[in-house]
Amino acid sequence: MLALGRTASMGALAARPLPFPLLLPLPLASHLATRTKTKTNVHKQQGQQTDVCRLLRNLANLAQNSMTPPAGRGAATHSHQTRRRLHISSADKSRYSASTIMTSYHKELLLQDYDIVGFDLDGTLLRYNLREMSALIYGVLKQFLVEQRGYDKELLAQPLQLDFLQKGLFLDGPRGNVLKLSNEAQILRATHGTRLLSDSEILGIYGKDRKWDITTAFRKDPLSTWNGEASTQMRSLLDYFDMPSALVFAQAVDQVDRTTKKPSPGEDYQVWQDVQAGLMNIYSREHFSNDKSLYFKSMRAEPARFVLKTDDRVMKWLQELRNSGKKLFLLTGSNVDFANLTATQALGRDWRKYFDFVVTYAKKPGFFTLQRPFMRVDVQQLAELPQEAAEIRAGEVYSQGNWHQLHAELAKLLQKEPSQAKALYFGDNIVQDVYTPVKHRDFDAVAIAEELLLEDGKYPYSAELDSQLWGSYFALDCTPTLWASFISSYAQLCVPSVEQVAQTSPHQRIICSNPYGFSPRLPKELETVQLKSCWRG
Repeated sequence: MLALGRTASMGALAARPLPFPLLLPLPLASHLATRTKTKTNVHKQQGQQTDVCRLLRNLANLAQNSMTPPAGRGAATHSHQTRRRLHISSADKSRYSASTIMTSYHKELLLQDYDIVGFDLDGTLLRYNLREMSALIYGVLKQFLVEQRGYDKELLAQPLQLDFLQKGLFLDGPRGNVLKLSNEAQILRATHGTRLLSDSEILGIYGKDRKWDITTAFRKDPLSTWNGEASTQMRSLLDYFDMPSALVFAQAVDQVDRTTKKPSPGEDYQVWQDVQAGLMNIYSREHFSNDKSLYFKSMRAEPARFVLKTDDRVMKWLQELRNSGKKLFLLTGSNVDFANLTATQALGRDWRKYFDFVVTYAKKPGFFTLQRPFMRVDVQQLAELPQEAAEIRAGEVYSQGNWHQLHAELAKLLQKEPSQAKALYFGDNIVQDVYTPVKHRDFDAVAIAEELLLEDGKYPYSAELDSQLWGSYFALDCTPTLWASFISSYAQLCVPSVEQVAQTSPHQRIICSNPYGFSPRLPKELETVQLKSCWRG
């Protein structure tokens, strides 16, 4: 969660009722698998289980959704019916045996269906050297706890245990525990501090259902726990900027347990509050230029050390999208000064030219649900001005704001009504960039998960992402994780990088080899599980 904007209060959220879910088939076998030391062990499929009645109830929808949109202008009209659809690749669409349906339809993406395409910046249009970034955040956060919160200097001597790191973990602040959740919000694995808890310990703490009411509420609606009492007790580590804080939290809990500061029975740990203060200090936008954040100071000194160059094909593809008549926008939680630093390093000094609008310090997910005004930005001084923008214009940079107003302005540029201007958003934060715009607004979304790169054997940051302690980001012991479920339910596609999509022309259809949206292939860990989804095709 980069910058204070990603942790700021959101206020009341306007929720919309869930649409009736499309029940997906369960095309993958479920069987008990022998646990191994490596999390990417492939289990051979032993059989298939089907719910024929449930499949057949959806045949009419599947047949309709498989239709290819007509060529030319008519495709835009038809796109509303074919958004969030599944593709039937069977040559004979008039015959629907259960086995045919089970293996023949998939999620797909056709960029031609969309008038507006938006992008997150960090972890999406640009990627980080996760080895350098993780070490930097880990060291800076520990230093804050020692210097600002009075933790013993022994904390600084603790090693960076890369195997403890994983995106998507949850911190149970009051108990000093770190949790990994299933798609049903059951606790699959947990530690107290850095010590792995046994199954009997998990049951003793969280009950026979292995659930915590706060994370159960998060599963039902992540935004319901974003503020208020829940946010003081639980933290979801949604991106790579959050990832090192789990280890700092755990090691600090270990230190508390070794001292007289250990809470008495019935008392809560206060470590999370200290770690939260550290995160707000190092990511606060006010600290970008005043050297109060060692994180920002290091980034300014050596941006090339931390920020990877974006592939030239991505910039060419962005231009292709604009040339095809689409309107593009960049929406980032970073303040304009930090966004300019990283975007310049990754995309080049003229990075703004690729977008019709640039919105910084967007305070997602509130950008999609609230009506905050847009603030003017001084692009020369790289600072937000204390002036609201009564209207917004293409080619400018703004701060904060809201989707309703941006959508209306983009639709105006397209000479369409907002209801007719279909939008797609690319992002790596599953709650802020995928769940919220899809569930609470009218977007489709593409999720970015670098974890998909682990299987190619050449990914340079395997040590940071391939945890033996926590298992796969997508599944553990034949049980899908909460994030695999969210991706399946809300993302049109899940890809390892924007570069993969950039290799496809805006006029080409991308068809998955699985009904869950993972591209170019289903993660090995999900090949032997039954992944339920509320996807509406």
